[in-house]
Amino acid sequence: MSEQKLGYEISKRYSHELTNIYNKLEQLEKGRIYELSEVSMDGYLATNIGQLRKMIDELLVLFGKLDDAFNVILNATILC
Repeated sequence: MSEQKLGYEISKRYSHELTNIYNKLEQLEKGRIYELSEVSMDGYLATNIGQLRKMIDELLVLFGKLDDAFNVILNATILC
């Protein structure tokens, strides 16, 4: 898979959310799941996937809010 960088503004604006997602993916990549490590703080694979899904959903909601705000500004500009 080729690595693609996100635009600077997106990375900066959503750095907290993206960092959480990257960290979760890194933990999974390193096998940090209870089924492999037998360490309870790692959590089960299903739990980690659920957490990752929630993180992505929350980020998409933020993108949607940004898109809504952009549309309001664009419509106001067009109507002026």
